[in-house]
Amino acid sequence: MLRTINRSAIRGLSTHARVTSSSSSNDNTTLLTGAAILLSGLTIASAKQASCDDAVATPPTTTPHGTADLPEMYRRLSRRIPEFSLEKFRAGQDDRIWVALDGGIYDVTPFLDAHPGGVSRIMMVQGQDLGKYWGVYQLHDRPHIRALLEEYRIGNLSPEDYATVKESTDFTSMYTNDPARPAAQQGKLRIPSEHPWNSEPKDLKYLVDTFLTPNDVFFVRNHNAVPDIKESDYVLEIEGNVEAGLQEKNFTLADLKKLPKHTVISALQCAGNRQEDYVTEDRPLFVAPHWRNGAIGNAKWTGVKVRDILRECGMDVDAIALGHKDANAKIANFMGADTDETGVPYAGVIPVDKVIDPHGDTILAYEMNGETLPRDHGYPVRLLAPGHAGCRNVKWVSQIALSEAPSELDSGSRLDRHFAPDITWMAHKEHTAIDRCPERKGCVPCAEKVREDQGPVIQTLPVQSIICVPGNRTSISSKNKDLSVKGISWSGAGRGIVRVEVSVDNGKNFTAAELRRAAKGTSPPPEFGMGRNHSWTQWEISIPYCELPAEIMKKVDGGEEAEIEICCKAIDGDLNSQPENMSVGWNVLGICINHWSKVQVKLNPGLELGEVKAAPNTPMPGSAYWGDGTINKP
Repeated sequence: MLRTINRSAIRGLSTHARVTSSSSSNDNTTLLTGAAILLSGLTIASAKQASCDDAVATPPTTTPHGTADLPEMYRRLSRRIPEFSLEKFRAGQDDRIWVALDGGIYDVTPFLDAHPGGVSRIMMVQGQDLGKYWGVYQLHDRPHIRALLEEYRIGNLSPEDYATVKESTDFTSMYTNDPARPAAQQGKLRIPSEHPWNSEPKDLKYLVDTFLTPNDVFFVRNHNAVPDIKESDYVLEIEGNVEAGLQEKNFTLADLKKLPKHTVISALQCAGNRQEDYVTEDRPLFVAPHWRNGAIGNAKWTGVKVRDILRECGMDVDAIALGHKDANAKIANFMGADTDETGVPYAGVIPVDKVIDPHGDTILAYEMNGETLPRDHGYPVRLLAPGHAGCRNVKWVSQIALSEAPSELDSGSRLDRHFAPDITWMAHKEHTAIDRCPERKGCVPCAEKVREDQGPVIQTLPVQSIICVPGNRTSISSKNKDLSVKGISWSGAGRGIVRVEVSVDNGKNFTAAELRRAAKGTSPPPEFGMGRNHSWTQWEISIPYCELPAEIMKKVDGGEEAEIEICCKAIDGDLNSQPENMSVGWNVLGICINHWSKVQVKLNPGLELGEVKAAPNTPMPGSAYWGDGTINKP
């Protein structure tokens, strides 16, 4: 049977056993009214009148690493909330998750279903020190996350009791057997998080140097530790489904390689690519992994069509594709071999129709760019569903099941909903809390605006283009004769690209760039609307300096430094075009980000012909500030 989450088992994962609480009604009142004490002193009671903006109180002081001066903060807060005994903290309350951090006690139950890392990863910390977990998952320890945590503070521990909790919390990293990553050691990668590992090319030039993105710099999006699977141990399980005509069957890697080999050149993009554009001075981003622009790549994938595997299991895929039979299933569920610390695996779903379509090119890939699939990319096999978001392309596939509805393990149902721009973080997290914590209903009125039928779970991604050369905030010589601009473009669902337009005057005027596509004959023209243009399209344009805006050339001719803003937009085969501003597509979960790509470049008279001065360090993940202290310009 398709595996499901054993939530009762997860609740018992803590090393400190949960017991029935004998708390009085006054204690319960404390839970309900004290849980939302903020750094600024707000409580749930005052939250009823609070606005629905996403402003977060600023911690009182910061260290060089950006964390709050916590002892002072807690001294102030301790005057307003009670001190719990160690026994009371460890006993907790039924169906509530209490954790400790730096002497504070937090009831994080309302946050469970909003946590991007999953429910189980918070449940396992019940009755323990959150700091030990953050020692591994360091992406969490940031001012805006600590400020968020204060909403759930219900009490304090004495210094002695907290020391006991901290000492007794034993948590070790599950990532010690992750693969070596030489490109990281060579400085080629930007690494938003190490645990789990997420990386993208530091220099976007890698995306245009070759048509196929080299494996070592191809972006990696992991949700858990990387499984170490030997070929001899690998088994793919196909779950039986009588209604769909599918028989239960297992395949080894050797079995899969006996089936017809199929190769497809396809781009793959994480649904959250470019999400750091959403990080501004007054609004942090609460989702991970904080990509900039490099979570996209193009590769030649080789493997076996999933439809051929299903045929081997008795399913009449040809009759279903022709409409002669009903599949009696709508969803293809793919389970990964990667799991979190509690044993919950990563999983994703795509429509059965995508799998059955003989032209859908949905494969289990075991090669990438002519090489054995690397561990970080899913060895021994991964799903490659061309045109669909990266989150749907499950790695280390261990099980396939067909069903009418998505498995509850599907991460997309929780993480990959695209809401309207007026749905804020406050509204989202309160909406997700209501089922588990009904006492919060009505505390934040804007939560009632959140409707899941208006936040579709994404499958494919919108039209996209990204400027790769010149690099953002670099300086180039004003002695050059022309400005060379290069980039990539792609559109989900196989829509392909018909044109990319580039502007050097901040979007006032555009001109079409030259396109570089996959080999002729490998896919129909994108304007045919066949949905089979899976590769990306690279583009390039060279603009003579004499054609730059007059005000720019006036400075250049006068020997002054001049800043120019370059932007681009792509048009796909259905004539969809990228929106100008990020505000149009802003969404609380940071997905499908496709506003115009923009870079600011300085023409510097002090540089020699062809010389390039590197940009300041890019903002740290989750920060709006570049290394030189200037604000990010989306």
